[in-house]
Amino acid sequence: MKIPKEYLEAVCAQAETEYPRECCGMILGPREPKDAWSRLRPCRNVQDAYHGLDPENFPRTAKTAYFIEPRELLEIQKELRVRGEEIKVIYHSHIDAGAYFSEEDTRVAAPEGEPAYPGVDYLVVSVLSGKAAAASVFRWDPSRKEFFSCASLF
Repeated sequence: MKIPKEYLEAVCAQAETEYPRECCGMILGPREPKDAWSRLRPCRNVQDAYHGLDPENFPRTAKTAYFIEPRELLEIQKELRVRGEEIKVIYHSHIDAGAYFSEEDTRVAAPEGEPAYPGVDYLVVSVLSGKAAAASVFRWDPSRKEFFSCASLF
């Protein structure tokens, strides 16, 4: 997994800007070739709004979770169809914690034991005291039914 340097730098800048809230977004690219990239698509983390409206179903705040507005996800799906793109990577940051794939990350990424977005990798950026400190990419292993670290980026 080789994420272009300019995309990784942009994700880290977004993560630092949005600290102490988790940032989120996607890296998109053409369907073919599989290793091609086209653009970064930052998303808005609406976790705090949903937590405020329904704390029972959204017990975490944006400091420890991210949630992309369903309407924004629909907009992205339309963009993908129009541009002939696909999601290559879904990214988010961890606030004052490591670049690991948490139990919560797994619950969201594979809600019924299978990936919600098959073939998509996940990038987690650790932000410590407002500075990006580490980044790792995670990929689904269908035989083990879990995500594993396939690259540490810095």
